[in-house]
Amino acid sequence: MSRIKSFLFGLMAICLSTLSFGQQDAEPALCKDPSIFGFVKDSKFTISPDYGCLDYTRTSARIEVSNSASPTGGALSQLGYIFDFKDVTPLALPVFPTVLQTSTVVTTPGKYWVMQGGNVGGTAYITCRVSEILQTEQPDFDITSCGDKSVTVTFRDTPKNRKHGKYRIVWGDGNQDFSAQITVWPHQMQHTYINTPTGMPQIVAAYTRGASNFTVCTSQPISFPVGSNGKPRISELEGLNGGASNKITLSDGSDGTAYTIQQKPKGGNWVDTGKKITRNSGTTTANQTIDGLDGKQEYCFRLQTKDGCNNDIFSNEACTIIPKATVSSPTEAKIEWNNPDADLTATPNVTRYSVGYSESPSGANPNTGAPSPITGTSYVFDLLDCSKKYNFNITAFLGTTAADKVVIKSPNILVDPSVSFKLPAISIGTVSTISKDIIQVNTFEPSGYTAPKYIFYRAEGGSSTYTQVKETPDNRYDDKNVEPDKQQYCYKVEYQDRCGNTSVLSPAFCSVFLTSAQANTLNWTQFIIPDPNNALQNAQPVEYYVELLDANGSVVKPVDTTPDTKSNVKDVIDQILSDPAARGQVTFRILARQKVTLIIGGVATPFPFSSYSNTYTFITPAQIYVPTAFSPNDDSNNDTFVAKGRFIVEYNLVIYDRWGNTIFESKDLETGWNGTTSDGVTPAPPGNYGYKIYGLDPAGQKFEKVGSITLIR
Repeated sequence: MSRIKSFLFGLMAICLSTLSFGQQDAEPALCKDPSIFGFVKDSKFTISPDYGCLDYTRTSARIEVSNSASPTGGALSQLGYIFDFKDVTPLALPVFPTVLQTSTVVTTPGKYWVMQGGNVGGTAYITCRVSEILQTEQPDFDITSCGDKSVTVTFRDTPKNRKHGKYRIVWGDGNQDFSAQITVWPHQMQHTYINTPTGMPQIVAAYTRGASNFTVCTSQPISFPVGSNGKPRISELEGLNGGASNKITLSDGSDGTAYTIQQKPKGGNWVDTGKKITRNSGTTTANQTIDGLDGKQEYCFRLQTKDGCNNDIFSNEACTIIPKATVSSPTEAKIEWNNPDADLTATPNVTRYSVGYSESPSGANPNTGAPSPITGTSYVFDLLDCSKKYNFNITAFLGTTAADKVVIKSPNILVDPSVSFKLPAISIGTVSTISKDIIQVNTFEPSGYTAPKYIFYRAEGGSSTYTQVKETPDNRYDDKNVEPDKQQYCYKVEYQDRCGNTSVLSPAFCSVFLTSAQANTLNWTQFIIPDPNNALQNAQPVEYYVELLDANGSVVKPVDTTPDTKSNVKDVIDQILSDPAARGQVTFRILARQKVTLIIGGVATPFPFSSYSNTYTFITPAQIYVPTAFSPNDDSNNDTFVAKGRFIVEYNLVIYDRWGNTIFESKDLETGWNGTTSDGVTPAPPGNYGYKIYGLDPAGQKFEKVGSITLIR
């Protein structure tokens, strides 16, 4: 070999290949004639595999070379390989990797040419081998029949199928057929069943090569049910436009076959809709929409075609779901629907339902729920916001296998919780007297409701006429326009939600009114929590605590506990009035208490309801004791005219002479007349003088006593 050739081959040994990755079917020009660059052909090496498969079990293939040798069997020096060698324009000198590479991994199908280069005794050799990698694919085919026994498989004339050389069909009854090398498309294979098949038939496509058409790769087996006969399947039915339209999805069946869509109303007869549905080759589904339906009517649909003997072939039947919504409160709606398989005997049963919902019309906050049990046909949603509208829809899942699964979707149904209706009434409330001019009303709205507005109505003194007295955002109201000591007050309450819905008016909640119907006895009205909704559990009898108050209104002590609405307090009154410092009044109050159990946050919680009555004061009238005569002679015995008395808060004494002139006045019970004239110095003459004593007792009642007193000297 010339020095130039030796230099070029050395250059091959130190340079990296710059060929782009790709494949070509024809043998590269340099492989056919390496003398173009002065190389010699016919060195030896082995390539493996000659044919490789990319299929359902592997996604890559390894190409390996080995057993390199010169034409005479000797070893090659400066050995190198170029994998995936191909022609370039213009023709260029090949460049081998500097590091010996004896294998590569490929992931795409095609012919991969591998060039070997080497040197023996100064002679450069180049030889090429090819490895073909095939991507296997399942065939495109149609199934037809004539009756129950004869089956014809037609392999379509498609680019995918033209890569196949042969087909093998295992019929599932113990028989199998092999086709010869296929040269004419479409290609058909027929079989007549004598025995009932024990399994589904399977088809395998073979890729063949060589003069003998030997098999080098096979496709993944594909099965089809016996008797499918190109039978179509409705895999999905979706209600649209409030049920006025329904979209039908076709699966299975034969490519290119136009299936007639038939419909019937519930309990009616099948009629053609005038529409057909066709699945194109290379697609798995096709859709068609039927319009002009009554959204309130249930419909069923099926697909129809003919077999090879003009017999009818029908798909499964799919029936619509018609949802209905009942808004029971601003926070709760009940969704109900029909069972779409109730009237169908040949359709798989519903295995479960799902309920989808979102805000309308934005579709915001989508979510799903499920009825309980999952095959039930009603669903209660209790998280509505009355300021929003919602779309609900039902999805039914029928069947358990891939061959019979059907999905049926209802049209959307609008739920508007802002519609006008009465909210449930407040059923629990208490009324308590806070002071002599304040009554507090506490209410508890029904569970699950919150209200921005409460409206309070009041009736007085046993009247049945209620007048609005307050609108407030609070469920508690302090009524300051009352006189609790004079009469009983009753209240009714209603509330409004954010959408203006108003509740039913509550039952009456009344104050405990304390009075005395007879001497030394307290009487009061009952403490009652109406609870028409039976929200209270384990309600105990009401207990009334009779409390003795001091002049400041503070509790001195409880003096009685009773389930009755009266109490005799004579002993308590007598004990208080026996105190010389007593001011002639004894004040009482009633604390009413009832223990119940409330469910708070799902937990049973003991809860005591209580209410205070107004106060009631027993008042002893002013007691006055006046002497009939006195002798102001400075003997320290009866020298002053002084009245004695108890239970007096305001006192006045006036002395008159015989002509009616005022000669003495006093506002102090302890300060009396010393028998002088109006100047307070000159002794008044003996005789009879008039007096007038008047004032107020602890109850503010006036008292007056008029008489005469004899002055003795």
